[in-house]
This record gives sequence, C-alpha cells and structure tokens, in this order.
Amino acid sequence: MALLVDDYAEGKDTGIIDLVLIGNIDQNNLQDLTKKTEKYINRKIRTLSLTTDEYKKLAPNLDNRPNFVLWQLGGDSI
Repeated sequence: MALLVDDYAEGKDTGIIDLVLIGNIDQNNLQDLTKKTEKYINRKIRTLSLTTDEYKKLAPNLDNRPNFVLWQLGGDSI
C-alpha cells in the first residue's frame, strides 16, 4: 500500500511530498528512485516505510492526518 499524507493529500503544493509505504520495501531501490524522481519533479520526497504490523499500530494516528491512498493491492485491506 502507498499513502500520500499531509499537505499533498489536501492538494497543497508545498514542495515536500510525504509518502507512507507499507510492505516489504527494498530500501536501496526506494532511495534510488526517490533521488531520481526528486530531480525530475523538483520536489522533496520524504518516505516512511512500515511493515504491515507497524502500520496497524500507527493507523489511528495516520487516519487523523490528511491522507490519500495512491496504491493498494486489489481486495486487500490492512
């Protein structure tokens, strides 16, 4: 699952894109893609990678913040 949170989830272009990624994330690949994308879009990207269990613990806090689901496996809910 991938969530856009905070300002960009509200449609505010503040220059910092906050993403929460849930699952088994390859950190080296994520870092490489983030750097390349930041240069291409001229925006800073902050990522938070969580396991499913970590997400379940933090979900109430994230639900209180503006958020938008960018990607989720079909039929799966966390």
